[in-house]
Amino acid sequence: MDSILETNKDFNILFIQKPPWLFIHTILSFSNEDGNSIVGTSNHPNWTTFTRPSNDNDKHPWVISYIKKRHF
Repeated sequence: MDSILETNKDFNILFIQKPPWLFIHTILSFSNEDGNSIVGTSNHPNWTTFTRPSNDNDKHPWVISYIKKRHF
């Protein structure tokens, strides 16, 4: 995903169907000694992400939109 975002600089909006939801890291938790897992998709400093939850019981959205940040 990082390489797609880095190489598609000519586009302003990218729609990715079924984005990869990867384990990022764990954070401290009062209820879990090992910490809670943070799961998400790739972030890039030049792109903002937009998602909408899916309509079914799936935890993850089916499409993620990446909008290029513009610096004026």
